Amino acid sequence: MFGLRERKRGTAPRAEGAEEGVEASRGRASGRRLWLAGAVLLVLAVHSNWHVALAAWLFPVFLLRYARLRPARRGLLRVGYAVGLATLLWLVSTGLVFVPTAVGVFAVLAVAQTLPFVADRLIAARTGSALSTLVFPVVLVCGEYLFTRLADFGDYGALGFTQHGFLPLVQLASVTGVYGVSFVVAWTASVAHWVWQRGFRWPEVRRTALVWAGVLAVVLGAGGVRLVFFAPTTDTVRVAGISAGRAAERATRQALDWNGQEWWRPRSELRAHPERVRKALAPVADDLVAATDREARAGARIVVWPETQAAVLDGDRQRLLGRVAKIARARHTYVSTAFALYTQDAPYVRNVAALVTPEGKVAWTYDKTHPTPMERNAPGKGDVPVVDSPYGRLSAVICYDADFPELMRQAADKGTALMMVPANDWIGFEALHAQRAVFRSVEYGYATVRQSVNGIATAVDHQGRTRGAADYFTADRQTLVAEVPVQPRTQTVYGAVGDAFAWSCVGGTAGVVALGVLWRRRGSVSRETGRMVAAGTSTR
Repeated sequence: MFGLRERKRGTAPRAEGAEEGVEASRGRASGRRLWLAGAVLLVLAVHSNWHVALAAWLFPVFLLRYARLRPARRGLLRVGYAVGLATLLWLVSTGLVFVPTAVGVFAVLAVAQTLPFVADRLIAARTGSALSTLVFPVVLVCGEYLFTRLADFGDYGALGFTQHGFLPLVQLASVTGVYGVSFVVAWTASVAHWVWQRGFRWPEVRRTALVWAGVLAVVLGAGGVRLVFFAPTTDTVRVAGISAGRAAERATRQALDWNGQEWWRPRSELRAHPERVRKALAPVADDLVAATDREARAGARIVVWPETQAAVLDGDRQRLLGRVAKIARARHTYVSTAFALYTQDAPYVRNVAALVTPEGKVAWTYDKTHPTPMERNAPGKGDVPVVDSPYGRLSAVICYDADFPELMRQAADKGTALMMVPANDWIGFEALHAQRAVFRSVEYGYATVRQSVNGIATAVDHQGRTRGAADYFTADRQTLVAEVPVQPRTQTVYGAVGDAFAWSCVGGTAGVVALGVLWRRRGSVSRETGRMVAAGTSTR
């Protein structure tokens, strides 16, 4: 009997241990589901051709929850894995995975995008107050902004870009830039996680939930008022974005291949056979000139060419511009030409845009300021050109230049009303720049016409409304025709104060870091005091 009682008594710990094991297993399974949900939503939220705007609001909720429920080191490492996986898939989808510079830069971006989760887990989790919900969005915006400023790779990675179609929210960019949109999306996720952590108990979460709802209502309400009561003028100008037809492209490409030349990377051998190269380049240039005349005859007062679809030898540049000038004079049209200019000296190519006025004069020749890592041309001087016209002040940058807010601010400071952006994208990247054009227009208060070969051409007014679009991959001859509002540049708060909001988030992040260091020191002092007290007690 005694032995039996002992055995019965011994079964209780084993039963309790089994229950603990079941609970631990359930906890691990729950954690895996949270991580998987967050990772999948993160992949969908990355600003890509497949992104889903709603996913950007949801993925942080699950990853924040996962990081809070796991031991800090393990949980944050796995959140980093999710961010890295999403970044890798994006690099593969865009083809940038084969560009070492891009891979290195986006690895840094992935680390920066993980840091908000680190701050939430290590700092916000220690307070639990409603103010702790601000830690995640403040650190996120700080990372976005410092990456843009320091990496010299454009403003990639900003969460706000995923909301390009949500125009009432996008209007916030006229005050804070895209960073304000990122903040609202991230703060919403942080508040949702804070409410979830408290079991959705309304009396406990009511005040914070109402504050969040009130702020969001003010932001969206103000955006709606701006869209309705400050809409663009009904006076418009007809703008055409043109690209050469596929037959002309094939003819030029085949001729260049036969002569041992790459379209965008000419070799020094072109000096030995200039006539062959001239004939090879002619089909695309001729097609663009013909398309310019056609659209001008149809009533376009501004015609925009795409980036580097045309190419011309340096000695033939004046002849090409002369042909365009003849059309511009006859049709009273502004023509923003763009072409690769083959030169006699290394690196043998310039990426330029030249505006021909209705008087037949060349108002500017602008060299691309920010070549991509795949381009060989030297960067331009970074002086954004402007010229007055009956349709407002015109300006131009080239493709990737528009990803650099400071360069685009220069155009706003010069009173630009219509920004022309010759562009050349590629499969996997065709929609991204077109969507970013929405934010540049809202931030700085000017309309944008972005004519992109190998991508989506768009015309956007100063409030982000798409006035026209044309997909290169769905037409034999891509042509964008849009009626763009004619009005002076709209002054925006963001254009006046710049990145004040982003800098406030940088300051807030510095405060978060200082708080974390202070707590760590206090914890060290407390532990040391505890050891001293324990040692004294032991001695006595």
